[in-house]
Amino acid sequence: MNFKYLLFFLLSILIVLSKEILVFNEEILVLFAFGIFIFLVYNFAGSLISIELDGRSVKIEEEFSFYKNMQQKTLTHLISYHKKQILLSEEVKSIFLIIKNDINVVISNYSQLFLKFLINGMDDKLKKIVSVELKFNSLLQEKISSELHSFLIFKYAKSNDKKASAMLLTNSIHFLSKVK
Repeated sequence: MNFKYLLFFLLSILIVLSKEILVFNEEILVLFAFGIFIFLVYNFAGSLISIELDGRSVKIEEEFSFYKNMQQKTLTHLISYHKKQILLSEEVKSIFLIIKNDINVVISNYSQLFLKFLINGMDDKLKKIVSVELKFNSLLQEKISSELHSFLIFKYAKSNDKKASAMLLTNSIHFLSKVK
């Protein structure tokens, strides 16, 4: 059947050429050569071109799947790194809170120790001041007592009147008993 169509096609071309319906010039010859080229390529090289295009499409599809897999792996790694970063951030926050609490405890203990040290230091200084003051008061009392004793003896010995001397002595004792 193909042969009949081919024979019919050739006869129709010969008729067209013999009646000069189609005149051969450069454009017609180029068109005719292109038509023959297309016909030959379609009949003899079509399967080769088809196989080559199929191979190229498979190669392109493999490249696309490779890059798609790479993109998925990259996104998976980025997501895992992000999750690890979040976990690390939470751990750092918990460690920070623990350290903050520990520092508050240390500060509290040191402030209490400092207050105790300060109070003990002040107590020691006050005790020293009190002991120095007691020594000073004791020395002052001894000095006043000895001077008062010598003053009274001097006044008592100077006075010739026994009644006035006794009264002076009684008033002095009464006055000294009121002094604290």
